[in-house]
Amino acid sequence: MNNPSEIPKSDDTIPTFDARNVRRRAPLRWWLLATVAVVVGASAGTAVARTNRPASLGPSFSSVVTSSGGTFTRVRATAAPTFDLVDLEHPARTISLSDFRGHYLVVNFWASWCPPCRKEMPALAQVARQLKGKVDFVGLDTQDQRSAGLAFAKSTHVHYPLAFDTAQVWSSYGVYGLPTTFFVSPKGQILGKQVGGLTKSRLLALIRQVFKISTTKK
Repeated sequence: MNNPSEIPKSDDTIPTFDARNVRRRAPLRWWLLATVAVVVGASAGTAVARTNRPASLGPSFSSVVTSSGGTFTRVRATAAPTFDLVDLEHPARTISLSDFRGHYLVVNFWASWCPPCRKEMPALAQVARQLKGKVDFVGLDTQDQRSAGLAFAKSTHVHYPLAFDTAQVWSSYGVYGLPTTFFVSPKGQILGKQVGGLTKSRLLALIRQVFKISTTKK
């Protein structure tokens, strides 16, 4: 990379799930959204298609638009919304944003039914292990079935904290697609946001750039 201060461009791009809340009683609104998505996707050189979230999860967020690629945006030290959620594996426990105060933190919104989330999860797990003691990770399984989320997390050997979000935190963070990843400072401020899947190399590069720390193994 010629200029170390620049955020790296996305490599090995992974499709992004854009889960807008589209009401079934408003078909015109859906088609308007789809048309806009197609136009935006075409202008960015991406492919756009419609898919559905599992019907068993209810009507909310039942229609999603998928597009290839991911986008990183710097955020000017915005306070991260607090959360206090049930632990995905241990329902009697809770996971809170305050648990990570004083640590660099990567917050990842995901779901087991989201293909890009499934593709990027091994990379998140690997980087979390590599940077243990330097950067904390937390995954928020949103708009999902607890059993499905837990089964997938175990299959990918994820050992960092995972919480179950019924969309209240999704909403407070302004998440509109999966996967979405936030980079939070030790002071609890959001410094950057990635919409779309991450590869291991890109995640490491963003951590170096945003947190300004080394990602070499101890």
